Amino acid sequence: MPIEEFAAKHNYAVSPPLPKHLDHQPVYAMPYKQFDGWREGVTDTRYLSIGISQWSTDEVSLKIMRYKEQWSRQSEELPLHRVIDSSIFLAKVLLDRGEQSVEIERNLFTNQSEGFRIQEELVSAQEKSQFDNFLTEHDEALRERFNKLYQMLLSLKAQGKL
Repeated sequence: MPIEEFAAKHNYAVSPPLPKHLDHQPVYAMPYKQFDGWREGVTDTRYLSIGISQWSTDEVSLKIMRYKEQWSRQSEELPLHRVIDSSIFLAKVLLDRGEQSVEIERNLFTNQSEGFRIQEELVSAQEKSQFDNFLTEHDEALRERFNKLYQMLLSLKAQGKL
């Protein structure tokens, strides 16, 4: 995995090395073990990879590459547009939900000419409490990640790249 560290050397070394034998073929891969938020130190994620999809050589996908004694079959691979759409939906749910609902304004997603409202699913009181407690516990960290994404997108736009 070609990586050039700007400051200290070997801060981002990951073991095991990036696999080349999997059906997903990385074109760009970054070490992720050290960056996995509140899961740092206990994560099984080793790399984020953007490369040739395992399900179609005509597609590019993002793969979260997981390792625990061997490369995990639970490593997730998503088409790029779904990664972006998932981030949009996540932002709406985390940052813009109202009284047990989320409003999806028109044209937020491809081919979505009308807006709609998503009601909170019926779950047990315990599940709802777990959901709310998790979001409360991680609210600051999640907002920080969205702010970093926002800053990066603003910078790319200012540079004419977006």
